[in-house]
Amino acid sequence: MDASEPEPIRGTDPRLHVCEQPGWARMRRIMDGNRRRAWVSRAVRRNCAFSGRAWPCGLSRYICTFYLLQLTHVVNLTRGCPTREKTPAGVIKVRIFFVCQRVPFPPDRGDKIVTFQEVRHLSQRHEVHVFCLADGAADLANVAGAVEHAASVTAVPVTKLRSRLRSLLALGSGRPLSVAAFDKARLHDAIIRKYDEARPDLIIVFSCNVAQYAEHFAGVPRIMQFHDLDSLKWAQFATFKNIALKWIYQIEAKRLLAYEHSIARRFSHSLVCNAVEQADFERLFPGIEVSLVGNGVDLEHFQSSGMNKRPGSIIFTGIMDYFPNVDGVTWFCDEVLPRVQNRVPEASLTICGNRPTAAILRLAKRRGINVTGWVPDTRPYLDSAEVCVAPLRVARGVQNKLLEALAMGLPCVASGVAWRGTAVPKGAGILVSDDAAQFAEHVIRLLQMATFRMAMAGKARAAVETMYRWETQLAALDSVVAAVTEWPRKRRTSCSRQTPPQLDALVNLPAS
Repeated sequence: MDASEPEPIRGTDPRLHVCEQPGWARMRRIMDGNRRRAWVSRAVRRNCAFSGRAWPCGLSRYICTFYLLQLTHVVNLTRGCPTREKTPAGVIKVRIFFVCQRVPFPPDRGDKIVTFQEVRHLSQRHEVHVFCLADGAADLANVAGAVEHAASVTAVPVTKLRSRLRSLLALGSGRPLSVAAFDKARLHDAIIRKYDEARPDLIIVFSCNVAQYAEHFAGVPRIMQFHDLDSLKWAQFATFKNIALKWIYQIEAKRLLAYEHSIARRFSHSLVCNAVEQADFERLFPGIEVSLVGNGVDLEHFQSSGMNKRPGSIIFTGIMDYFPNVDGVTWFCDEVLPRVQNRVPEASLTICGNRPTAAILRLAKRRGINVTGWVPDTRPYLDSAEVCVAPLRVARGVQNKLLEALAMGLPCVASGVAWRGTAVPKGAGILVSDDAAQFAEHVIRLLQMATFRMAMAGKARAAVETMYRWETQLAALDSVVAAVTEWPRKRRTSCSRQTPPQLDALVNLPAS
């Protein structure tokens, strides 16, 4: 175990697994390019005619490896799959390995909200085994909550220091830095062990950074849920950083784009979260099938309780050590809030979110700015505010902060990039501007005109009720899972792919 990493925690629940030191020392020494060959050779020797024998006489190791790779599909078929059962609703039950970047519990930030909802939903019909990284010891404590919604949860802790070191070492290798940052041998080993014990019918990967954990299972249908294209986000980051970081971020954007293309081409199907991401995906990766599975919002959880509004109150929610949030809030406090306070003296901003940076904490010294840090529930803060702002200058995908505010009946003012991730029309609960003066005018109008604010509040709730019910989004995921798992498991080459006929109707699903 890395000296700087926290001791893993093992719970009493037999379904809960927090990886300890692996026993496969040989597998630890295998580099990324050899992982698949090692697995194939082991599987073939165990299941085919080579069992108990050395490498075939007269063939070099490399020729033999190539020969074994040709048998990969045969091995996957001859070993068989778990017996499929039908649920009472007639849905075929399958075994799913779900790989994600963070422990999918609690649903308190963007990716964890989506993975929690998907794991919980899929587990109602299928056998779902979750494999994820844990953001230090604090995130390991969340595994007990996640396992309540899955057949098993396996988590491997990572630390920022080790992740950054792996990224630094990857600079000279040509590998994407973010992929290297999340490369943990123990999670590779845990998935391989589980694969040997219980062959899955499907592997779903959420976030391209952890696609590496499913790359070597080519014989199993695999769904790559990009959600949003991280390569384009890194390109956005480069425009807001100093020269040194700009150079690094440009390198990462280029490398990650090539990696995303490779993964999309080799996996069975790809998913993104909105029409903007789909358009970018089709532009960058022409000819590769992609479907939409959007975000949703828990409409029962996020609804106003009718609290009294604090006059002039503005709110921003989000993880406050995440660069787009820090940058957006800082810009709002520097450029927009003073304009608002000149016209509405009682105007105040509440920055509600975990892990505020030193820069965010310094903002609390200014007039009318309150930084809460971590709170157990954001709803009371949203419910007592008059306006929500999302002044992000860097954004990809769907901003859950906007969906939650809209569901609470809270009018929003957003930047263009934050708004474009939604399907909500301008004026239907959201006002949009990238200009500081115009942004301030939208906020002032909502603060000063109660009738207009109440009308926008009604439109906000109606918009998410129409467009962002989780039931609708997860039904789209069910359709993709059914289509991919029913399609025969045919070996695909790197230069051609067949499209399952059931997916033809899914590729161009309209945005929800």
